[in-house]
This record gives sequence, C-alpha cells and structure tokens, in this order.
Amino acid sequence: MDDNSTSSGSLYESTSSSEEGDDLDEIFIAHIMNEYEEIFLCKTPQRTSMLSGAQFVRDMIEGHPQTYYELFWMDKETFMNLCDHLKRHENLHDTRFVTVEEAMVMFLLIVGHNVRMRVVADHFQHSTETVAQHFKEVRRALCRLGKILICPNNMTNDVSSYVASNPKYFPWFKDCIGAIDGTHISAWVPANRQTSFRGTANDARVFLDALTRP
Repeated sequence: MDDNSTSSGSLYESTSSSEEGDDLDEIFIAHIMNEYEEIFLCKTPQRTSMLSGAQFVRDMIEGHPQTYYELFWMDKETFMNLCDHLKRHENLHDTRFVTVEEAMVMFLLIVGHNVRMRVVADHFQHSTETVAQHFKEVRRALCRLGKILICPNNMTNDVSSYVASNPKYFPWFKDCIGAIDGTHISAWVPANRQTSFRGTANDARVFLDALTRP
C-alpha cells in the first residue's frame, strides 16, 4: 500500500512539473511573439515631418543668397557648378531618394557646422545609414577632385625668386624641394615639453627638428 502511494505521489509530482514547464514555455513563446509583432509588424514611423530634405534644398536655392552662404560657405552658383562637376567627372549621381545637391548640403552642414549625423537625419528625413553613406560618397568624390585642383601651378622645381634672393632661405634649402613631401613622420614631444610646441608660432621649431635630428 505504501509502495503504491509513493508511486502515485511521484507520478503526480512529475506530471505537475511537466505541466509547469509547458506553461513556462508557452509564456516564453507568447512573449517572443509579442516582441516580434511590436518590432516588425507594428512599426511606428520615425521620420514623419512634412518638410523633406529635398524641399529644404529647394527652399535654400530659391531663398536669400546671404543665408545660403552662411549655411554652406559658398554662393549658389559655386554650389551648383560643384555639383555639376561631381556629376560629370566624379561619378556622383542621384539615387532614388537623395539627389547630389541634397547629399552635398548634408555634407556641408556636417563639415561646416559640426552638425551631428542624427540631427541631419531628422532634419532631412532620412535614416542615419543613408546620411552616413552619402556623406562618405561625397567625401570620396571631393578627395578625388582635390588631387586635381590642389597642386602647384607648374610642376617644375624652379625656386621662387623670393626664396632665391633672400639669404635667410637660400641656399639653405637649395635642392630640398620635395625632400619630405608626402612623408609621414611619427613624432611626439615629452609631456614636460609639450607646452613649448603648441600653436602655429612654433611650427618652425618642429620643422627644424624634423630636418636636423635623425
């Protein structure tokens, strides 16, 4: 009799534990399904402003020239010429949702005014991924253009008359044109001497150290 009672009690406890485990599984599955529905099925739109980035660009182009210059650091004609040049020569083109002009405006606001990408994303009604992608594309196009525009007027190694006629500079730098151009020099100053090397007034001292010290 005792054996039968013990067996029945063990079976009851096992059945109860199994039912409790099933209940926990059902609760867990219901929780996962609820989270999935909230994230993927019942999305709440984030960018809902009526003023789109394209409309902002149009308003700026049609607006006051001084405001345009203060925001983008160039006049309208220069801006449009730059965008046209990038389209023709640097393979920068409009996408489905963002024009070259809008991408350039986003880039100029970020670089020229240190505006954060999240702020630009909200202002232009794009995702942060879209803003970051177009920022990189414009930056690369401008860097390619910079290699063409930022260069000496002539590629000869002629010494300028100002340097050649000034004993302060010549002949000390004779035949040194391009000696360290394009060379990255890894250098640092001890902490107790860093104050002396801060500021543009001490650039000559840093340059002299680079030339004279091994």
